[in-house]
Amino acid sequence: MSRRRCVRRAGAVVLVVLALAGCGAQAGSKAGGPGPPVVLRMATVYGVPGFMPQVDPYLVSRVAKLSAGNVQIDMTYHVGEDTPGGEQQVVRGVAAGKYDLGVVGTRVFDTMGVNSFQALTAPMLIDSYPLEQAVIGSGIPAQMMGSLDTLHVTGLGVLADGLRKPIAVRKPLLGPADWRGLSFAAFRSREASQAIRALGATPSDVSGTQLDQGLDSGTVGGFEKNLLIYRMHPDLWKPAPYVTANVNLWPQTPAVIGNPARLARLTSQQRAWLTEAVRDAAARSTGLIDGDARLLPGLCGDGIRFADASHADLAALRNAFAPLYAQVERDPQTRQFIAEINRLKQHTPPGPALVIPGDCSGMAPGSAPGNGSPAGGTKTTQVTPLDGVWEVTYTRAELAAAHPDPSEVVPENYGSFTLTLRRGHSSFTRPGAQPSPQTTATYVVRGDTITFYQGQETWKYKWSVYRQTLTFKKLGGQAPDCSLSVSLGQCEPTTFVVQPWRRVSA
Repeated sequence: MSRRRCVRRAGAVVLVVLALAGCGAQAGSKAGGPGPPVVLRMATVYGVPGFMPQVDPYLVSRVAKLSAGNVQIDMTYHVGEDTPGGEQQVVRGVAAGKYDLGVVGTRVFDTMGVNSFQALTAPMLIDSYPLEQAVIGSGIPAQMMGSLDTLHVTGLGVLADGLRKPIAVRKPLLGPADWRGLSFAAFRSREASQAIRALGATPSDVSGTQLDQGLDSGTVGGFEKNLLIYRMHPDLWKPAPYVTANVNLWPQTPAVIGNPARLARLTSQQRAWLTEAVRDAAARSTGLIDGDARLLPGLCGDGIRFADASHADLAALRNAFAPLYAQVERDPQTRQFIAEINRLKQHTPPGPALVIPGDCSGMAPGSAPGNGSPAGGTKTTQVTPLDGVWEVTYTRAELAAAHPDPSEVVPENYGSFTLTLRRGHSSFTRPGAQPSPQTTATYVVRGDTITFYQGQETWKYKWSVYRQTLTFKKLGGQAPDCSLSVSLGQCEPTTFVVQPWRRVSA
């Protein structure tokens, strides 16, 4: 019952070639009215909605609302997911007309011959949410967008996203000495790879399940993530519990891109709705993702340990990055952008620092405490009406209709399953599969409530059995940050409650 999929699910807007005057003299741009309704396919590497709330749901719902449904965005997930070149696949797919729109991190463009965005993700340059919003709201991203013509895509906007911190398995990464010899994972980017090498580490662009496996096997010692994505995925924070609180390596800055020919077929009114929606998403983007202080208590409760780099550590990091800056600033335009961002930095208050609670520093416990385990190993030992072997089958659409957390809508969470309950021991597997430590749990039955204990996690449900049919229902609300849109890994797995279970054996 998987709770994660990394993640890897938007200020004035950056409006460029898609001016209201049109994208050329095609027939679509001659019509000023709304025209027939259109559905624009937008590609993303992310597997489920919710990981970029500035895009999905905000941008998706905003364009539908502005156009009263005349223009709709249909998200296409999993494009190149879990592959290092996934974002390049999105760009190429948009250029080829396979997708009408796409959203990718601006970091990817320097791997495709476009360096004009490197100032946005230069190491430790944009290091606060107020500065990120100021940069997104300036004219800088608009100037960068013109270079995307060489990739045969049209830039529609650059949005704000989370500041990415260094996270490690064995100890916090404070000064360059802590990085030396480390294998450090980051999204594919020439600039990011150079920054990681400058600190003495080896860059790795593994992501998704490959990153999980690397952390489990010890071949990856650290990675960069914003706290929202980190908090949502126990497969990341359990093996890597050390976060450097006051080092923001770079923001993730998503770019919304479009296929020029498809945009040209829109009417001027439809283009106006789309550009206004992107403008609104850019203006709202920082407010949708700046929640580090809110996330910190939950992370601390899970056993995550935060540390602040000293002034000497910060100075040493910046000194290590100096050769990289000298290299990227050989490009006059990039040098100009970096200078403009530094000028904004001088006049933009950085905002409050992330304050580390006293019990949230030092060595991480042997395992994250989570919700605990049953006191003294208590479990049900008597036969109950739930004992037996149960089976269920449901589709992805049926799972989605059960209001899961976005991180649950992945292939391993729909299909056919077998649940075995026997005197306090349970297993949850595919039919015919053998139980493993990851698929077994103990449980306690008290009245019409069952509580499962798997490792450090605790899940509670209401249950009822009627004529060889077992039904589970979430209790709801016991986790403080549990919601239908982003539960941050705290809600009970939805896999139990999608459909009633049928008893196949006593």
